[in-house]
This record gives sequence, C-alpha cells and structure tokens, in this order.
Amino acid sequence: MNMVTKTLSHILLVCLALSLMVGCASSTTPPPSDTSLGPADRVDVVYFYHTPRCPRCIHAEEDICYTVETYFADELASGKVTFQVLDVQDEENAAIVNKYRAYTSSLFINTIRDGTDHIEEVTYIWLLLGNDEAFTEAVRSKIEKSLKGEE
Repeated sequence: MNMVTKTLSHILLVCLALSLMVGCASSTTPPPSDTSLGPADRVDVVYFYHTPRCPRCIHAEEDICYTVETYFADELASGKVTFQVLDVQDEENAAIVNKYRAYTSSLFINTIRDGTDHIEEVTYIWLLLGNDEAFTEAVRSKIEKSLKGEE
C-alpha cells in the first residue's frame, strides 16, 4: 500500500508540474515594457473552465467570484469591471475562447485602454490555491493594478 501511495503522489506531482509549465507557456502577451500605462477604460475578468471539473478548479472559481464581488462591487455596477465564467467547451463561447486562447481552467485579466485589449493570463494563482487569503489577495491586487494601469 505504501508503494502505491508513493507512486500516486509522484504522478500527481508530475501532473501538477506539467500543468503549471503549460499554463506559463500559454501566456498570450509579452511582459509590458512600461509599468504605468494610465488607468484602464475597463477591466474584463474572465475565468474559463473545462469539464469535467475538479474540486480545485471549482474552488478557484469560488474564490475568484468572491474576490470580484466583494472588492469590486462598485466597479461591477458601473461597468468599469466585468466578470464572466465560461466553459471552454461550449460552442457558444468559441469566439471569446479563441480571443483569449483559453483551453482549460484559467484566469485572464483584459485591461482595455483606448479600445485596445491587453490580455494577460494570471498563472501564479494556481500556486496559491488552498491558501484562500493569499489567493484572494493575488487576484484583488492584479485587478487593482489593471484598473490603475500598472501591469
């Protein structure tokens, strides 16, 4: 039994490492050259998921929803921040899935300035999953920086 547990643990670690490497490699935009580009006209927060859903992805979605709805209620009401949760496999979402180049569970922040999209996949949050306070702070901080134009 101990050997089976160790083998499964190793397989899980390899899968986690591979998913983090793939997530990091799938970034859709190069790092910004200027740290202050001016305030955003709008910030779109888009969480994509892939079915079947695992408990970690569902938990991530819940934490992202909590963060957006708790810390950005005024911005949501005014339209300064938008928030969507979309299934990458749903044909109705094909255009936005292609726009973001999403293929699995992932969080994207799109900072829109002068009608131009600045899409960024937020991959580091997956390392914080399980630490709700740090996860929430990372998402909140990223959205705030996007609103201010600090990327």
